[in-house]
Amino acid sequence: MNHKQNETMTHTHTPGPWHIGKRAADVAIYGPKGEEVAKILGFFNDDEENKANARLISASPNLLEALQMLMPQEPREADSYDRAMWDNARAAIAKATGKEDA
Repeated sequence: MNHKQNETMTHTHTPGPWHIGKRAADVAIYGPKGEEVAKILGFFNDDEENKANARLISASPNLLEALQMLMPQEPREADSYDRAMWDNARAAIAKATGKEDA
């Protein structure tokens, strides 16, 4: 494995972990120092779609780090299914890091 367990990923976003906190009718996503990093307006307790959106947003730093940790293990040879999976992973990383048009 090329990725060292204690190696720190470089990033320009607020580092994780992020967590969900409710404020009045809205829900906010907070960084590790309590700083607000995102807000979903009009959040209602019975709205499952908003709850799912909040969970996905709060997991974003973890998902990005997991994909970045997997990339050094990309095989040199892969079938079309595996190639598509690795292409999707690279595209997701590029989108999350602002490099999708680079």
